[in-house]
Amino acid sequence: MRDHEPDHPADGERRLTTREAAELLGVKPETVYAYVSRGQLGSRRAPGSRGSTFDADEVRALARRNRRDGGTNPASAAGQELTVRTRLTLIENDRFSYRGVDAVELAARHTYEEVAEWLWTGELRPGTAFSAPESSVAVARRAVDALPEHAGPADRLRVAAIAAAVTDPLRFDLSEDAVLGTARVLIPTLVAALPPVLRDGHDRDPIARRLWTRLSGQEPDEPTLQALDTALGLLVDHDLAASTLAVRVAASARAHAYAAVSAGLGVIEGPLHGAAGGLAHRMLLEVLDLGSAAPVVAEELRAGRR
Repeated sequence: MRDHEPDHPADGERRLTTREAAELLGVKPETVYAYVSRGQLGSRRAPGSRGSTFDADEVRALARRNRRDGGTNPASAAGQELTVRTRLTLIENDRFSYRGVDAVELAARHTYEEVAEWLWTGELRPGTAFSAPESSVAVARRAVDALPEHAGPADRLRVAAIAAAVTDPLRFDLSEDAVLGTARVLIPTLVAALPPVLRDGHDRDPIARRLWTRLSGQEPDEPTLQALDTALGLLVDHDLAASTLAVRVAASARAHAYAAVSAGLGVIEGPLHGAAGGLAHRMLLEVLDLGSAAPVVAEELRAGRR
């Protein structure tokens, strides 16, 4: 949902009400809000009113796209691939780019923090580093340390995000600068809140090295850290994964950044999404233990898991 348009259109044209936008698009008002929640249409609250308003040119452009695509819309496109128009990422010809720059080249030449800044602001800032206030990190760590030992990474990250939110009295400021500031603080807070496996490094290292010490007890070499950093850069935009869509929906409801991230972390633990990797890893370990994939696959099929 985009709320950064100027208060008055440059050409002085009156903004459309929800009902007017729905009539122009040929859909129900509920569908207009579906477009907003999925990032296909920007909206802004009218001063002194509870209703939303829409830029007429943007609505007309969406109507043209719908006609060109055969008139599909979020309410009637069952079974079709969900798409969201964005100014950030382009996927085309088996390649993808962030703000017009090839993502592979960008991630290979710049750190994760620099790639994130490029995605957020459109500016490359060499030497960018993310840091978090000690107060935020301390509260998040205490909350995570209170969890039982069997708590998983997603559990710890959700708790850390909620704890960090409580320490931020300005979390309800949804201006662009404030949300970007939250992102720069929340990322290192989440990493720092995870229990370290390798007692090395400190909270001013690059994010990739800080994260490595939470993932592995082996001392990393430079190529290893570079590989992790590149992977993080390539994954800064998750397209329309279920967790990303959950974040979009939360943000469209004007939830603060911590709450939106928490929504995504909740979805990512589903066995058909983020947890799928852990289940696949466990199955591979069983194959190695038994020396054959056949009995493991047979048991998975017998249990109705595919």
